[in-house]
Amino acid sequence: MRLRSLEAFCAAVEEGSISGAARRMYLAQPSVSERLAELEREARVPLLVRSRRGVEPTEQGRLLYERARRVLDEVERVEEVLRSLRVRREARLYVAASSTLGEHLLPAWLRGFRERHPGVIPEVFVGNTKEVVALVGRGTVAFGVIEGGEVRGPLESVPLLEDELVVVVRPGHPWSRRGVRPEELSREPFISRERGSGTREVVERAISEMGLSLDVQMEFGSTSAIKEAIEAGLGFSLLSREAIRLELKAGSLSVAQGFSVPRRFTLIRNPSAELNPTEKGFYEYLLGVCQLSMNRRAKGAAAQSARNP
Repeated sequence: MRLRSLEAFCAAVEEGSISGAARRMYLAQPSVSERLAELEREARVPLLVRSRRGVEPTEQGRLLYERARRVLDEVERVEEVLRSLRVRREARLYVAASSTLGEHLLPAWLRGFRERHPGVIPEVFVGNTKEVVALVGRGTVAFGVIEGGEVRGPLESVPLLEDELVVVVRPGHPWSRRGVRPEELSREPFISRERGSGTREVVERAISEMGLSLDVQMEFGSTSAIKEAIEAGLGFSLLSREAIRLELKAGSLSVAQGFSVPRRFTLIRNPSAELNPTEKGFYEYLLGVCQLSMNRRAKGAAAQSARNP
């Protein structure tokens, strides 16, 4: 038994004619007749009485109609649920971000995107770079933003923004007044991010290439915890300048001039994962916003060079 045959049968009973059923279903009358014939062949009993006035159900037909109507109504409710789920899926925005981006940049990007698309429902995973790469690699999320450069393997990567890791100390620290020389970094307790963090990988690579070492005394799983530890006078760290903007403005943290590490924020994508319309829109929005930001920085740097030839 096919639902299309039950639909034709119920429409014929409710309209009182095969032509009326055909109009309701937007079908040719012979197509409706064939569906009704198919149902009667399966039932092996007449289901409709045909006359010049139209059609009426037989006794067996009335019994079938009552059951069929309930089935079709339930199917319609199921289809409504499926449509609702489809709409919700298309409005969802699944994205993953490493800690610095997820805590300090992604909220502003989401706010800007939602101003253009108010119905968007973001679902964001924030973790370290290793975790984000793993999620995107498995296709759990289609794309994410991380700290660092290109990733190995099948994932696509696109540069987003240039960043800078700076020496962060508490106010009143000698380095905050006179700056710091690279060789001095090993003389103070260093507060590090956990293994798997993009910030940690960039710091370790830069320090190693310079032939230096750090006295790692503590490891934390978030930038916020490191900032608290620095404020408590437990040591210093190398953090993104983007991550300490508010603390610098409030005067609760200070940057020691004389040493910094350049790095890049990167957008990664699993090429085999399908993006829904909302995710595709946010992906393109990120590329546009970050390109605009890089253009502004380039113009600012050019203007600074012109003022200080």
